[in-house]
Amino acid sequence: MSLVSAPFLAFILLVTAAYYIIPGKVRYILLLIASIVFCLYGGFYTLVFVLISCVTTYIGGALSYKRSRNAYANMACIVTVVFNLALLCLVKFYGVMDGISDRLNSLFAFNGQTSTFMLYAVPIGMSFYTLQMIGYVLDCRWERISPEKNFLKYLLFATYFPYLTSGPMNTYAGLWAELDKSLTVRFSITRIKEGAIRIAWGFFKKLVIAERAALIVNAAYGDHNTYTGIYVILGAIGFAVQLYSDFSGCMDVVLGASHLLGIDLPENFNSPYLAVSIREYWQRWHSTLGSWLRDYLFYPLLKTRMFIKIGDAARKAFGKKKGKKVPVYLAMIVLWFAVGYWHGGVWKYIIGSGLLHCFYIVAGMMAEPLFQKMRGPLKADKAYFKVFRIIRTFVLVLIGFVFFRSVNVPDALDMFGALLRSGGTAFGLQSIIGMGISSADLIVLAIGTALLALVDIYKYRPDESESPRSVLELINRGGMLTSWAVFLILVLAVLILGKYGLGYDSGAFIYARI
Repeated sequence: MSLVSAPFLAFILLVTAAYYIIPGKVRYILLLIASIVFCLYGGFYTLVFVLISCVTTYIGGALSYKRSRNAYANMACIVTVVFNLALLCLVKFYGVMDGISDRLNSLFAFNGQTSTFMLYAVPIGMSFYTLQMIGYVLDCRWERISPEKNFLKYLLFATYFPYLTSGPMNTYAGLWAELDKSLTVRFSITRIKEGAIRIAWGFFKKLVIAERAALIVNAAYGDHNTYTGIYVILGAIGFAVQLYSDFSGCMDVVLGASHLLGIDLPENFNSPYLAVSIREYWQRWHSTLGSWLRDYLFYPLLKTRMFIKIGDAARKAFGKKKGKKVPVYLAMIVLWFAVGYWHGGVWKYIIGSGLLHCFYIVAGMMAEPLFQKMRGPLKADKAYFKVFRIIRTFVLVLIGFVFFRSVNVPDALDMFGALLRSGGTAFGLQSIIGMGISSADLIVLAIGTALLALVDIYKYRPDESESPRSVLELINRGGMLTSWAVFLILVLAVLILGKYGLGYDSGAFIYARI
C-alpha cells in the first residue's frame, strides 16, 4: 500500500476513527492489527521477514540483557546482530529470494502470469526495520532499557505501519514513550487539522514537484550524448529537487499520519540544502539515520579495544594532538562505508552516499588550519560568506548525487565527462521542453520548487540546538479558517496538478526501494 494513494488515505482515516472510539488501554492492539494488515498489503514476504527479525531480536534482546559481564550474553548479542545484518544483505543486496521466487512462480503462476510470489519477493522497509530492531538488542545489552516482556508490544515497535517503509528511525524507548502518551490522547480537531495539512503537503511535494522533476532528471541521466554541458548541471539540480521532494514528502505523510493518532515521530529533515558544511548537511538530511549510526556504530567502535590500541599507538607515533585523531578518522571510514552500503550494497551508493562524504569531512578537518589562514579577515557570521558556504556545500552534495542517481560508477563518470563535452543539444527553453516536460509543467515545477524553498528558508535555524520554526504554528496563527483554507488549496493543487500519467507508480518512493 503506497503512502501516497487513495487506499492509504482510506486506511488511515478508518484507523484514526476507530482509534478514538475504542478505550485507550487497547489502542496499541488496534495499531498492531493495522500494522499487520499493512505488512500483508505489501506482500506475504514482508510479514514473514518482519516476523523472523522480530522473533530473533526479541529473544536476542532478552538473552543479551545481563547485569554482569557474561560471555553467553555477549554471544547472544553478536549472533542476533550478525544474523539480522546477514539476512538484510542476502535479501536486499544479493537477491537470494530471486531464485526461490522464480521457483514458486513456476509452480503457482497461471497462464504465464507472474504470481504474487514474484511481485512481492523483496519485503518493504527491510533496511529500516532491521536497524531499529538491532538497536533494540544493543540497548538491551548496554542496559539502556530492560527487555520488553510483552511480545505484542515489541511486534508493534517492529511493524508500526506509518514508518515501516521509509522511517524515520526510532528507538524502542522513544517510540513507546510516544505510544504510552497517545493512550490518553483525546480527539482534537486541531490535531486532525495539523495532521491533514502535513499529509497534504507531503502529497504535494511527491506528486506536484518530485514527479515533474523526474521528467528532466530521467532525460539528462538517460542520454549523455544529447544532453551535455549545462544539461548535466540541470539534471543534477533536478535530481536534488526530486530526491528531497520525494523523501521529505514521504516523511511528511508518515509524520502527519502519526500526528493524527497523537504520536509525534522524530523529524528527519531540517532545511538540508541550507547547510554550510557537509557535517551539518548530514545533521539536517535523514538525521535519524545519522543519529542511529552515531549511537550504535561510530561511538561504540571508538570504545573497542582495537581502536583504543590504535589510538595509543598513533599518539606515540604522531604526538598527542594528531595521534588522537587517527582512530576517529578510521572509525569515520567504517561509518561512511556502512552508510553507503546500507543505501544499496553497490559501489555507486558506497561512493556517492558514503566514502565521498567521508573524504569531504576528513579532508575538511585536516585542512581547517589552512582554511583559517586563507579566510584571513573574513568573518564566518557574515551573510555573504554564509551564502558562499551554502552554495559550496550544495555543489559537493550534487557530486555525490550524480553517483547516487547514475546506473553505476562508469555511468556516473561518463555523466561528469558529458559536462565538458560539446556537440549535444543547444541549451534553451525549447530544448528543455524536448526533455519530456511541457512548458506548463515547467512553470508548475518552478513555482512548486520556489514554494518548497520558501518553506525551508522559514524553517531554517542555523543553530542545531534549536528546533526548526514550525510552519504549522505559523498557519495556526491565522485561525481555523486560514488553516482549512491552506489544506483545501493543497488538496486542490494535488488533484489538479499532481502527475498521474501512464506508467506512474505511486509507490515508487526512491528511499522505499533502498
